[in-house]
Amino acid sequence: MAHLIPLNRLARLVGQPRSTLQQMAQQGVLRTFDGQVELDEVLRHFPDVALDNEAELRRVEEIKEKALLKPAARPELPDAVVLHERLKSLSREFAEARGKLQHHERVHGRIAGRLVEAVERGQATAQFSEQFLAWFRRELATPAADLRPWEDLLAMERVMQVMSAQVTVLPTGQTFEVMGDETLLEAGLRAGLSLPYGCSNGTCGQCKCRVTSGQVVKVHPHDYVVPAAEKREGYTLACAYTAVGDISIEVPLWGVADIPEQTIVTRVRAVERLSAHRVALHLLTPRAERLRYLAGQQIEITVGGVSRIVPGAGCPCEERRLEVHVPCDGTFDRATIDSLKPNDEVTVRGPFGEFVLDDRSECPVLLVSSGPGFAPIKSLLQHALSLEHAPRITLCRLADADGFYQDNLLRSYAAALDHFHYAPLPQGRALSLALDDIVAELRGIAPVGLAGASGLEVPAGLDLPSGLEIPSSLSGVDVYVAGEAAFVEAARRRLAAEGLPASRWRGLVLE
Repeated sequence: MAHLIPLNRLARLVGQPRSTLQQMAQQGVLRTFDGQVELDEVLRHFPDVALDNEAELRRVEEIKEKALLKPAARPELPDAVVLHERLKSLSREFAEARGKLQHHERVHGRIAGRLVEAVERGQATAQFSEQFLAWFRRELATPAADLRPWEDLLAMERVMQVMSAQVTVLPTGQTFEVMGDETLLEAGLRAGLSLPYGCSNGTCGQCKCRVTSGQVVKVHPHDYVVPAAEKREGYTLACAYTAVGDISIEVPLWGVADIPEQTIVTRVRAVERLSAHRVALHLLTPRAERLRYLAGQQIEITVGGVSRIVPGAGCPCEERRLEVHVPCDGTFDRATIDSLKPNDEVTVRGPFGEFVLDDRSECPVLLVSSGPGFAPIKSLLQHALSLEHAPRITLCRLADADGFYQDNLLRSYAAALDHFHYAPLPQGRALSLALDDIVAELRGIAPVGLAGASGLEVPAGLDLPSGLEIPSSLSGVDVYVAGEAAFVEAARRRLAAEGLPASRWRGLVLE
């Protein structure tokens, strides 16, 4: 039976971005089966991979962690309970493999006798029997050197199975990895999935999901009691259990309408002065009251008895940490914001709005922000970067009087990540020229095909070189635009005229 490796684990094994492997699969270069790859197929494409040389991989991961400023997957060994269960699972697999091997050896021993019987009965010739046995012995005598790459890759993949497990979410087919002994909920949120939850500490039961294949083990105590009938059907609490091995879970992913309005008293972590007219508030929710929201949504903050709805600039993958960008104008003057100190209380209420990322889409993403629209666009960006399927992402940014604040952060993203491109547009550029630049970026990330290929329209009389890649339909790109009303409307009209379908457009007006 073929040994299959999940795409996420394969990316770490061979030191390639998951997006590169996905592209190889989409182009038919790398054969996959339900998001997994055969071991022999891996060795065919990556015969010279240095499995024991992880220094460069560690260096790249350190750059990414510093750039993204979000919780990284915990690399430490699982705790004793999880480690015991994972080793038990691997031991069962090993015992099954040994049993099959012994059975195959018994069958191999019988083949010569069967051939002798066939010759005696006239069912086969002596020449065929001798030739077959000679071929059979040659195949079984495969040199150890030929098996060594296969054995090394399998051994490393088994070590990864002890350290982590892959979770497939049904019915969407999205996947994420559980590292160490983190819970299903922690790992899913870290991976950018909109998993349902309430208290996140085992009290409410809102994170309940059904395990359809594989095993889980409890890593945190919980007060909520799963009914016996649901237990028999495989239901468990995502906030209290982790995966023993690769598993599948059935869970409804949250949408905007599923998230209740919440009011939480947070504390100030830091006040970041972005410009003369704008401040970033970094807030921390209580341990038992993590705010449930989707990237791109807005939040009402109350400071000194005064309230205002402001755009969020963080991502749910950042756990208890919130970031909002607050204009210093008629509602909050600069003195009010400057008076805030670490640990001061700020009440938040929300979330509000429907400007959220379609995280089930694997299409390239074009993000466009103008002035105050940068905060929700940054939120969507961080969510997109946290997703396991890692779509290609381009950010076009127009500045207002506040300039390109947090510009170094975006440049560090672009330097560390192969699938992210940052395009700050010149300040003071005429709107029509800025839109020309945005259209160029959009066409640059549109899915491509070969000239003359089926479904691609080539203008009559245009003689394109054979094999040239040209942009196909813009229906394969998701576009998100946020900013002032005039800019958002102008962008909508221009992109629609360029062929972008309305279903691929999402706009948010902020003043």
